[in-house]
Amino acid sequence: MDILRQVSATTAASQEVESHSAETPRTRRGPDPRNGALSSRDLAALQFIGQAGELAQYQLHAQVFGDVSEVVVSRFVRHALKRDLIATARWRGIGINRLRLTTRGRSELMRHGIGVEELFVLRNPIAEGHIEHQLWIVDSLVILGRAARKPDLLLPAWALQRRFTPRPAAIPDVLASFVSPPEQPALLLGVEIDRGSENLGSIFLPKLAKLCDVLSSWAGSAACAIVVLTNNLRRRDALRTRAGPLPLPVIVELLPQTPGRPGLAELATTFTFIQ
Repeated sequence: MDILRQVSATTAASQEVESHSAETPRTRRGPDPRNGALSSRDLAALQFIGQAGELAQYQLHAQVFGDVSEVVVSRFVRHALKRDLIATARWRGIGINRLRLTTRGRSELMRHGIGVEELFVLRNPIAEGHIEHQLWIVDSLVILGRAARKPDLLLPAWALQRRFTPRPAAIPDVLASFVSPPEQPALLLGVEIDRGSENLGSIFLPKLAKLCDVLSSWAGSAACAIVVLTNNLRRRDALRTRAGPLPLPVIVELLPQTPGRPGLAELATTFTFIQ
């Protein structure tokens, strides 16, 4: 698939779950282990934060920490914050914990062999008006990374923008490539998060048409499709009708109604066609 020759495949975040001892007493001898070497899971967590740009703590939990207690994830966040490896913010001041990588965190990952092209450091939190869009992108990364068919490439829009000069006419919010196993037809999938703010006729549909051309140029002989996740029934139905003439299949589904882990579970059903 041509796109695999143009961009580097992302390194899958390790999901190794290490055993943890009980809480240490307040009085300890020797150096504080929080100042010691980072574990492989700590590095995987920092890498995923850097790959996402900004994410919610529940997304980090789902991607890297698996079924461990939330206490374990919160402990990692506290220790990484103390070491200035990450920065945090609250959604609307009181909501979910939002995490992003710092320059020191990026340097630590680069010291462990992670390339700078895989990491995105934001100086400031994403604006409130755009954070929901960002969280749906990261939800899509998490779910596509768990697909029955493992993606050979899985990148958010920022990573694609960094890799192409000049910038393509359109870039999907998420790009996923499936070329393995070799006995199955290759698939290139673009995901668009549509929150209904763009006029269908003058903005969004022309953007989809350009995206069709870009994906087709990247795909080579692979099959191509676009998944649009939108926010209400009327817009979904209109998109299904009006996207029909486009040269690529366009799958239009609703965004989950509930954020967090329930939303992840709901979103997973949208991508069950990837087998």
